[in-house]
Formats: sequence, structure tokens, C-alpha cells
Amino acid sequence: MRGDDGRPLAAAGHLSLRARGVATAARRLVALGVRAVVINDRFAVLELRGGTHIVVSEASSTGVSDAPFDLMYDDIDAAHARFREEGFEVSGIASGGVHRGFEAVAPEGYRVRVVDSHVGERAV
Repeated sequence: MRGDDGRPLAAAGHLSLRARGVATAARRLVALGVRAVVINDRFAVLELRGGTHIVVSEASSTGVSDAPFDLMYDDIDAAHARFREEGFEVSGIASGGVHRGFEAVAPEGYRVRVVDSHVGERAV
């Protein structure tokens, strides 16, 4: 099923991310190309391409937790450099399956997998 513009009718609505220091974590993600909707010290709502929202809330633990989603970029090499510039600890870029990607650990205590896009010219 598709809409008139070729995009799928359904989209992911909200993703949840727990981080230490909500506002700092949200601003770091904005620097990586995510759009700010609301940012304050209690929670943040950030928007991804396609309209999916990441809701950032305060982590209850001091360890590193895995984000329950990955982030996809058209240029994985540029994304790798940008994550490093924004203070993430990044692994090397590796190939696996249909993606090239890396893992990034934020100073705010979460790890996210970052992969390249494989949607080609399709509208997303």
C-alpha cells in the first residue's frame, strides 16, 4: 500500500531514548542533523527525516544503554567524522549485510548504531 506520492502510508511515530542530561544529549543530536521540536531539562522531542520523533528522557542508570533503534545517513563516512567531532566514541566503519556502519557511544550514556542508507532514489 502506498500513498499518491509513492511513500509508504505508515511510518514509525515515536522512538524512546534514555540519556543522562536530556538537554545536552538533545543538542548533541541536533548537531548531527536531527531537528529540535522541544528541548528542556526534563524531556526533548526531536524529529527525524520522515517525521519520526525521538523522545529523550532522563536515564535511570549510570551505565551505557543501547538505543533501541539505529540512525541512517546517506553518507556514512561524513557521519562517522561528524559523530567523532560531536564527542562520541566511535568504532571503525564495518560492512555487514546490506549496510556499512559503526557504533557510537555518547557522553550522555547511550550507544547507537549508525548505518548507511540503501533506499536509493525512492521517496522516504
